[in-house]
Amino acid sequence: MPATRTISAFNTATASENKIHDDAVASRFGFTGGLVPGVDVFAYLAHMPMAEWGKDWLSGGFMQARFVKPVYDGDPATVTAAKENETLALSISARGDLCATGLAKPRGAAAPAKLLGVGRMPDHETRPPASMDSLRPNNTIGTLRETYTRVEGLAHIEAVRDDPALYDNGRIANCAWLLRRANYVLADNVKLGPWIHVESAIDMHSLLHDGEELEVRAVVHDNVETKGHLMVVLDVQMLSGPRFVASCRHWAIYEPRQVRQAT
Repeated sequence: MPATRTISAFNTATASENKIHDDAVASRFGFTGGLVPGVDVFAYLAHMPMAEWGKDWLSGGFMQARFVKPVYDGDPATVTAAKENETLALSISARGDLCATGLAKPRGAAAPAKLLGVGRMPDHETRPPASMDSLRPNNTIGTLRETYTRVEGLAHIEAVRDDPALYDNGRIANCAWLLRRANYVLADNVKLGPWIHVESAIDMHSLLHDGEELEVRAVVHDNVETKGHLMVVLDVQMLSGPRFVASCRHWAIYEPRQVRQAT
């Protein structure tokens, strides 16, 4: 029988610069409220492989998720994991709709053989607008650096309705905490209007512990128009010193067609 877990979804981004998480702005795009961030929906799904495989998965596993319909604040969201041949097929439903699908494996790809380049982060106030030009394929964008702390980790674990005991009570970083950095490295490099995270695939390579520094490098893999939207695809590497922590591919609609049609 598939394993299931129901949680009350929580919009962690109501104060975000990304106004797709704001009720009033999201309603202009045809949504019924501000969207729970995709990285948080990813966290709801990621609980299942973490509960199944624990730190072995967090230090060397794989997970992919695609977000197909929104999850809203307060939704009773049901996560399902069906195991077959050491793979978990994942899904999350709310309001009777299938909202996200994904899969997880206990072992992912090896750490990349080649490091991405390091880029200079632009001044926050003078970031260029997100565009086909500022996000050209093969562009190395500015490198993000920060330190993981248990305090921040525990706050994140609570916000995404996970179990702190799985992460040594916050002493090691949640997979979705890491994935948030793919959002941050994009938003810190270009100025975005309302935008939507649509998919991610992440390989984990080692644990990130309380007090360790994290470096997030990113290169634009692609920038395309699809169904009237402009979508960027990033390749991201996360390192602590010389050690790989994670690598991922990250898809985001940086200019929804509704914005393009209004201009």
